[in-house]
Amino acid sequence: MPVSSEKNDMDRPNRADSTNTTEFPLRCVSNGYLSGGCSCDQSIPMRAVAAAWGRERELGRRQAGFFHFAWRGGVWLGYGLKDGRIRGVYCPRHSSQRDQRSFATGTSEIAPSAEIALSA
Repeated sequence: MPVSSEKNDMDRPNRADSTNTTEFPLRCVSNGYLSGGCSCDQSIPMRAVAAAWGRERELGRRQAGFFHFAWRGGVWLGYGLKDGRIRGVYCPRHSSQRDQRSFATGTSEIAPSAEIALSA
């Protein structure tokens, strides 16, 4: 039986690196803390979110933050990181609720609706 060494382990591909993460769906991050504790079951393909965040970055967005984007008739809210990765998303219902809370408290950091990125 071969003996494992640190050198051999470093040569093995990382499982996460060999998986195409653009095919995994992202689930709405709403945990239901304002609606009785039920987590949201809405999800969206990662490739749709990544495409929208990519367009934001192409338009000059360099900072991490929230961004709106349209997908299948709804406006989703994503959070993109400076390095191009996606942190999470809110489905259209929870995006709207979050926007209303942010507007009411004056803490909105969302781009105006005229700047919503469109996604197929």
